[in-house]
Amino acid sequence: MLAQGIPGTIQESLYYHVYNRGVENTAIFYDEEDYRVFLDYLKDYLSVPADPESAKKVFNIRGRAFRGTPHQPKNYFDQLELVAYSLSPNHFHLVINLKQKDSLQGFIRSLCTRYSMYFNKKQHRTGSLFQGPYKSILIQDEACVLLLTRHLHSHGFSSYPEYLNTRVTPWVKPAAVLTYFEKTRFDSFKGLGSYKDFVEKYQPGQKEKELLEKISLEDKTLYTEKREAVSKNQHPPSRRRTPELIAASGIFVILLTLGLRNIIGSSKNIVNTPPPTSSVLSETMETEKPTETMETKEPKKMLSVKATGGSANVNIHQEPAVNSKMVGKAKEGDIFEFVSEDSGWYEIKLADGSVGFISSEYIEVIQENK
Repeated sequence: MLAQGIPGTIQESLYYHVYNRGVENTAIFYDEEDYRVFLDYLKDYLSVPADPESAKKVFNIRGRAFRGTPHQPKNYFDQLELVAYSLSPNHFHLVINLKQKDSLQGFIRSLCTRYSMYFNKKQHRTGSLFQGPYKSILIQDEACVLLLTRHLHSHGFSSYPEYLNTRVTPWVKPAAVLTYFEKTRFDSFKGLGSYKDFVEKYQPGQKEKELLEKISLEDKTLYTEKREAVSKNQHPPSRRRTPELIAASGIFVILLTLGLRNIIGSSKNIVNTPPPTSSVLSETMETEKPTETMETKEPKKMLSVKATGGSANVNIHQEPAVNSKMVGKAKEGDIFEFVSEDSGWYEIKLADGSVGFISSEYIEVIQENK
């Protein structure tokens, strides 16, 4: 009765149940807008193609006007029909009536890729949205299709209103399932007056539950009438790049870069700084000595030769005595460096570095260097 769908061996004009879920079982629909976008994509694929002429628009490129047709997604209107659907926060179900061989794989892949691009952009995330390749199973019995639609219409955002004729959607095709229900309800579903009663009141037997376990494609093997909605907070924070996370990451990178630059700069300064020379070291040591231990130099006393009492020159003696040998002469105004003083005589430093003596009566102290 059941056959697993395998790409490349799909049979024509048969029913397929298609299922896919969010990666790590996380949400793929957060709000009503997400459901509407997914359904709009289904509408694009399954509606009657628009007339190419009516789809043309005027484009302005570099100041010049052109009339052309915008890019349109591939259309599967004449290749397959959507019999029923159910969208839950973390997965979706589609029941497809296949008309053309090999069209199912391209249709589902295009649908999932297109929706993933929309969802990732909206939620500021990257990476895969769906767990992996979609699952599909071939259903060759119309009774199984009927039970499956009841299961899908018992929960989620589904095509149930189309089956109750309270909402008309041209690209959803419930006629075949409803026709089969009308033909079999008196024999198989006694006491049920409508498809609504079948969905809301019918109690499946054990064999029907086991059958649904095989064709539901869900991870839970036990069939239940109600399943809890997946919390919207299940979306892994690590996969969502919120503005706050991006800003924090940027600040961290900047601080890390500045820190590395400071470390590198400090290392260069340490390596390139030459060791202190002996003179610098000695100066440093001298400045660090206590002031009371530093040797103080006596200020230099300068001497000037004063009036000579009419004489042109003043004698400079080798010893502090009038009768000692003369070593030179000085005239009024000559200046000498004081060396010492001894019994009325000044010892002076001569230009050649030697010393001599002049009587104190011819000397005047004129300056002290401090």
